[in-house]
Amino acid sequence: MLRIEKQNAILAWDRTDAVLNQSGNGGIVLDIETTKPQISITTKKPQIAIDQSQSFAEAGIKSVRAFMQESVSFSRQVVSEGVARIVSDGNQWIDIHTGIDPIPDQAIYNAFEMFDKAFNYGAIPQSRPQIDVDLGTVDIQLKKGEVINRSAPRKVDMQYSPWRMDYYMKQYHSVSFSYENTKFNLSL
Repeated sequence: MLRIEKQNAILAWDRTDAVLNQSGNGGIVLDIETTKPQISITTKKPQIAIDQSQSFAEAGIKSVRAFMQESVSFSRQVVSEGVARIVSDGNQWIDIHTGIDPIPDQAIYNAFEMFDKAFNYGAIPQSRPQIDVDLGTVDIQLKKGEVINRSAPRKVDMQYSPWRMDYYMKQYHSVSFSYENTKFNLSL
């Protein structure tokens, strides 16, 4: 008997999913060192000096020293004028023998003319005060700060395996024939 056996082919596959492995987050590790800026400001205030001593002196307001100096100067002038007048009168008396009589002239001068005064008026004070200005100064010293940045980004390590499909023949197609001896008597 003839026997035919067949076996179908079997196709198989293996599927591998995609794999993504990641380590690190890509962030930055901060390593920052700073030096603060410093500012130094030194000021000298402006000064105004007003000297009114000349104006006050013209109005009669003086220091004791100035008053004493002026009094001494005025007294010397009055004494000199008095001495000069007495010398002049004495010189007139020297010439009395020539017939000139100095007595009437000196009497009129001593009685009236010596006391004649000349008056004048003016505004007080006549001079302006002395004003001196010492300008102030501003000295600014700036020391800059600095930033030292040693920060470095962290590396992101990524490993990716794509998905994969592997096909293979699990069983190939086959046909087999077999013949069995039947028990026929073929002899005659």
